[in-house]
Amino acid sequence: MQYSFDWYVLWRYRESLWDGLVLTVELSLVALAAAIILGIIFGTMSSSKNRVFRALAASYVEVCRNIALLVHILFWYVCLASLRIPNFWCGVIGLAMHSGAYIAEIVRSGIQSVPLGQNEAALSSGLTRTQSMIFVIYPQSLRMVLPSLAGMFSQLIKDSSLASVIAVAELTFQAGKIEGETFRSFEAYCGISILYLIFITMITQSLQLVFYNRKQHKPEAFAK
Repeated sequence: MQYSFDWYVLWRYRESLWDGLVLTVELSLVALAAAIILGIIFGTMSSSKNRVFRALAASYVEVCRNIALLVHILFWYVCLASLRIPNFWCGVIGLAMHSGAYIAEIVRSGIQSVPLGQNEAALSSGLTRTQSMIFVIYPQSLRMVLPSLAGMFSQLIKDSSLASVIAVAELTFQAGKIEGETFRSFEAYCGISILYLIFITMITQSLQLVFYNRKQHKPEAFAK
């Protein structure tokens, strides 16, 4: 049987695809912000001298990294459904918990890459440990791990497609809707694939340009 393509279906459903793209961006940004907060908290705990903090951080990282993201999302959806939490926020929590574990390891490696002398110098100058972390350690470590965080953002955008299983109307959900109404599976999923590709490429190239410019201006700053 010969298949007849109908790409015009994408134009007919352009508003649905646009709404799905906007919701994908919102879902990814909110989940990323929550994941970064979790990552900084548990990444700092894993670098602490306190054994209890290190054990808690290690438990969080191991549990959340070794459970499939789809299971994360379904788990929080089932747990929070009785509380009438919107599906959007169930998806955010699932994505944030999963991605936060990876960001925690990135933050931990960034903190440990800062020379110990930096912290000792900050403490000897009269800063408290908290002030030393906020004003000395974090700025240096986060600058080192920014490229890795950018990569996590790109991954999180793709991972957000799994929120469609709990009826969050992002891009993948909209493609399923188009498929159900028109039976144009190939066109629908090709269309959202192109949107994902364009959106993630724009973000990746923009971030690479920022990092490149920062490196280009770094020698000048030291020269001054």
